[in-house]
Amino acid sequence: MFVSYAFYTIYILLTFFIVVQGFQVDLDYYLMGMLPSLVLLTPYFFRLARRTWLTLCITPKPQLYVKSAHQK
Repeated sequence: MFVSYAFYTIYILLTFFIVVQGFQVDLDYYLMGMLPSLVLLTPYFFRLARRTWLTLCITPKPQLYVKSAHQK
């Protein structure tokens, strides 16, 4: 869950500095555009956070992937 929060925070900060600071867009317009994009990107961030946790916390067992000499 914390990884998902981190991804959301990074996304919001990056878009804020690019849109509001870079293109001089009003904060109201930024927020009106940001809310739908957060809703639409929720499945992507959920899957990205889950994949990140699985990559960091679960190590594959190589002996499960090696075929023995008896298996053909």
